[in-house]
Amino acid sequence: MSVLLIQAMIPQSAVPIVYTERPPLMQVSAKEVAKELLTKNEYSCFTKLVGLESAWNPKAENPISTASGIGQMLDSTYSSLGMKKSNTGVAQLVATLSYISRRHVTACGAWKHFQSKGWY
Repeated sequence: MSVLLIQAMIPQSAVPIVYTERPPLMQVSAKEVAKELLTKNEYSCFTKLVGLESAWNPKAENPISTASGIGQMLDSTYSSLGMKKSNTGVAQLVATLSYISRRHVTACGAWKHFQSKGWY
């Protein structure tokens, strides 16, 4: 028998792989995730939109509606997406991008709509 075959037959202890390149999801900012998910142009549009809506503040609230978070999403919008409202930036980002993709297709489409209507 070859040495490789014998080594393959002997059980080896599992060695966990530790990834240290990125912090755990809860420590990642929504801005960093958006930058990874979107093209440079789409990220630029999205940043303009979110900058005006909430300045990337996941605790931002609209005093006259249920709009809140980085995307200033309404409670009814979360429901229509089948999502639960969240107080974490990354979850809010996912919901906001999901809404944008359904309604405007792209972040630049949402930004263009916002510029003409004042909402997206």
